[in-house]
Amino acid sequence: MPGINELGTPNTLDYVLGRGKAYFGLNDATTGLVDVNGLRDLGNVTAFASGIEVETRDHKNSRDCLAQIDATFVLSQKVNLSFSLDEMNFENLADFFSGEVSTYDNPHDVTFADVSIALDVNLGRWYELRDGTGNRIYNLDAVGVVYTLEKDAAIDVLLVEGTDYEIDEQLGLVFFKTTATNIAEGDPVIWSITTGATTPQNLDQVRGLQRAQVIGTLLFVWDNANNCGQKVEVRFHRAQLTGDGELPMIGDEETVASFTGVAGINSLVDATSPFSIRTYEML
Repeated sequence: MPGINELGTPNTLDYVLGRGKAYFGLNDATTGLVDVNGLRDLGNVTAFASGIEVETRDHKNSRDCLAQIDATFVLSQKVNLSFSLDEMNFENLADFFSGEVSTYDNPHDVTFADVSIALDVNLGRWYELRDGTGNRIYNLDAVGVVYTLEKDAAIDVLLVEGTDYEIDEQLGLVFFKTTATNIAEGDPVIWSITTGATTPQNLDQVRGLQRAQVIGTLLFVWDNANNCGQKVEVRFHRAQLTGDGELPMIGDEETVASFTGVAGINSLVDATSPFSIRTYEML
C-alpha cells in the first residue's frame, strides 16, 4: 500500500491486511477544521469500513423493436461509514448514545437532617438515597461522611445496620430487611448526613440523546500487516455518526459498540470531496 503505482507492474506489497487507529474531533464552525479540543483517540477499533452508494437512472432507446439502455445517469453518490470499538469509556458511550459527557455534583459533602426515604416503607425492597431537593447521593464511604437512618423524626428510633437494613454506600442504595426489629412494614423512614465528606467525590456521567447525531472529523490511520510501517491517512472531513444496534452489557465476549455514518462535504476544508486519502513514499 505505498501509494501511486509508478512502475506499472504488480506489487505484492499492495495486498492489504488491514489494521489501524481511529481519531475523532468536533469541527470549528469558523474554520471547519478540528476545534481547540483536538482529536480523541477512539481506542481499539475492531472493524472499520467505508463504501460508496450510488443512485442511478437508466435511459432506454425505444427506436427499435426491443428497447435498449443507451445511457445511465448518476443521480447521487454517498460514502457510508461503519466501525466498531471495544473501549467503553464515557466519551465513546456518549457518542454511541448521541449524548454528552458531564460531571454529576455529588451532594454528600453537605449536611442535612430528617430527609424522607419512604413515607411507608416496604420491607424487602431497595431505596435510593437522596437529599432534600431530590438529588441522588453516592459514595457514602467517602472520608468524613457520617449519616444516620431513623424511624421518623417524631418517634426518633435509630435504625441499626445489619439488623434493620443493609446499605451499598458506593451506590447510595439501602435495603430494608424483612427481619428488621426497629421498623415495620408501612413505617416512615428518614435519614440525615450529620458530617459531610472531607473531599467531594463527584461522578462522571453520560446524558443520552442530547444530539441528533455526532458530527465532526473522523481520521483513520490505516496500517497494513503485509507492509508494516507504511501508513495511509484517510480523513473524512465531515463524518455524521450514530450508534448502530445494541450495546451488549452482559455476555461472554467483549462488549463492542458499533457505529454507522455518512461522510459529507465540509466546504470550509474541501469544497468538492467528502474525504481524502494520503500517504508518502517510504524511503
